[in-house]
Formats: sequence, C-alpha cells, structure tokens
Amino acid sequence: MTLFPQLSRRGVEVIDRRQVSSTNVLVKAMLADGELKQPVLMLADEQTAGHGKFDRHFYSAPNCGAYFSIGLPLASLPANWTPQHLTVTAAVAVYQVASRFFHCDLTIKWVNDLYRGNRKVTGILAETALDHSNQLQGLVIGCGIDLTTDPHLPAAIRAKVGALTDEPVSGTQRRTFVDQVGAHFLDLLAAPWDQVLAVYRDHQYLQDKELTVWIGEQEVSGSFAQITDDGYLQIKTATGLRTFSAGTVRLQQ
Repeated sequence: MTLFPQLSRRGVEVIDRRQVSSTNVLVKAMLADGELKQPVLMLADEQTAGHGKFDRHFYSAPNCGAYFSIGLPLASLPANWTPQHLTVTAAVAVYQVASRFFHCDLTIKWVNDLYRGNRKVTGILAETALDHSNQLQGLVIGCGIDLTTDPHLPAAIRAKVGALTDEPVSGTQRRTFVDQVGAHFLDLLAAPWDQVLAVYRDHQYLQDKELTVWIGEQEVSGSFAQITDDGYLQIKTATGLRTFSAGTVRLQQ
C-alpha cells in the first residue's frame, strides 16, 4: 500500500527522505540533468540548507514541518504559465488543504506566504531549472510548511513564526497532508485561472493594510489596493497606483 495514493494515481513519483540539504536544490538538479519526464515530489523530514527568496535561510526543524518540492518538467506545465501563476496556485492549494486538514483559519500573503493570525506558517518558492546550456528544463515549486510548534525555535524568529496546529503531528499525518497538497496543486493547475485567483484574493492577508514594498534598493510605501488579474500586487501611493510583479512586503507599524 502506497503512502501517497493521490499522487500515485496522478503518476507522480515521490522521493521520501529523512534529511536533505534542500529539496528545491536537489529537484532542480534532477530537472536540469534531464532526468525527469513526469512530475516528481521530494519530501524531507529535515532540511539543513532550506532557503526562501534571495537565498534567505528557511529554518526547517526535524519532524515539525512539511518540507517538499514538486518538480515540473516543461511538458507538464500548463499553457501560458508563469512563475507567478504557479506560486499563486501553490499557495491556494496549501491554503485549501491545510484549512480543512488542521481546521485552522489562514490567510495568504502576496506573493508566497501563508499566515495563521499574524505569524507566518508557510513559505513557497518557485525556481526555474536550467541545463548546462541555460535552456529551460522545468520549474520547481518548494513548500516549507510549519505543521506544529518547534520547542527549539530560535529566539530571533519566535515572534514571527507560527504553526498550523498546536498538537503533535505524526509522520503518517504529515505524509497524508503532503499527498493531498501535491495532488490538489496539480488539479488546480488544470483549473480555470480566475477560480484559483478568486480564492487567493478572497483570503488576502494584506487586505486593508498599510505596507511597504522593497524592490532591490527601492522602497515604496502605500495602502493595499488589489491583486491584479495577473496575480500582481497593486498599492495606492501618494503619487498614484503602483503595480509589482515581485518584491518583499512588510506591514507598516
């Protein structure tokens, strides 16, 4: 009996590891080498070098989270895909499965985080995989999901990081959850974009908030306006509307 029945039915190979450096790094290398013809999911109990945007360290405590990456070869990607599209879709997949699996109230923070209350519980990272000739071979979607509270959480991030549940999560529960998230993500890739975007908009953490967006060294402040039809962030500034396809967002104190 497979531990990942939903992914198995969709023809997805699951690689289940105890400890890795980074699931994104390993799956990206598999794509770049041309090893993958079908989607694959790599799951680890622990990451020693997990990372988010701009290679920021992502704390990945053993047995407290779901750390996995889905590798999508080019042939498996939907038409007219963009990294933004896939990141938004992954966020909605995690949101919908986690809300019902753990019976918790969550919101989605543009572009790639999930929050429970005012604490981050999920980070999502989309990365392209290039071969040795810099030819695109596919895309990797990495998810770092804090399932339960880590008693050894570093003090520096204790006030910012939460978890989906305050109860212990078994290995079987974790694998069932990942199986459901991965399968739901693949299903949503085939769903109409406007339906996926509607969920993303309706549960937006930034709604009605004052915020600051950083793009490189540039800093822009304003109030949340909307998520555009492309999944971009639009804010109202003193000089008018500004739209961002990427960036780091912080709430104004």
